Amino acid sequence: MEPSLLTAAVLGFVQGLTEFIPVSSSGHLVLVREVLHWPDQGTFFDAVLHLATLAALIIYFWRDWIKMIVSVFAKSPSRVQKTDRRLFWLIVLATLPALVAAPWLEPWVENHFRGLLPVAIMMIVVGIVIWLIDHRVTMKHDLSKLNPARALGIGLSQALAIIPGVSRSGATIATGMYMELQRDAAARFSFLLSAPIIALAGGYALYQSVNAGSLNLVDYQFWLVAFGASLVSGLLAIKLLLSFLKKHSLDIFAYYRVIVGIGLLVFYFLR
Repeated sequence: MEPSLLTAAVLGFVQGLTEFIPVSSSGHLVLVREVLHWPDQGTFFDAVLHLATLAALIIYFWRDWIKMIVSVFAKSPSRVQKTDRRLFWLIVLATLPALVAAPWLEPWVENHFRGLLPVAIMMIVVGIVIWLIDHRVTMKHDLSKLNPARALGIGLSQALAIIPGVSRSGATIATGMYMELQRDAAARFSFLLSAPIIALAGGYALYQSVNAGSLNLVDYQFWLVAFGASLVSGLLAIKLLLSFLKKHSLDIFAYYRVIVGIGLLVFYFLR
């Protein structure tokens, strides 16, 4: 099937929405492509989607990023600036595991975890883990209680989220909750933490496209639609999830993951 604006809109919307809610963006992209028999659109398409979700993060949290950057260069920081500076360095610390692990994990993941069956299994497993954490851990801390050890633990879970079906946001939010952060605080740190990794992933995918000679700017309408759909749905997902987690648990996402995972298993074995 040739690329169409509908394909771009659907895949862009799915990427933006599922990047930030804990249901696995890579898993849902695999699901949509398998069910609709759409081909992989290539590394340049991956770059466009990653850069769109990065734009959503920058737009939504622009005040936070400006405060953190200003605090880093402040010569005589105020108490508030010291808090912002501390958060900035915790994000840097939590980013390191993924930077170190990704080059080693990616080839292994490509060989063992691509396809419908691994995605289905990871959807179910992580859904159960999220439910257990949400029901067995007392979440009482805000971001002021986030320390280097907790941040590093969240960063380690982000590194494992390279496996399709795990969900980067699901892994980092659940780990933050396991570290006794309140749900919305865990989600906020998860979103801030995702920006460097998404930027690097998008940049790397763009580099691969240029290096392979597959950079295609002729179908600019296709890329613009994909970017726009991913940006809008990403902004919507961030806003809705942060608001939702102030009053509600992650149960609905855990149940959703398990149900979809079981559905994928049935589809895999019956197709």
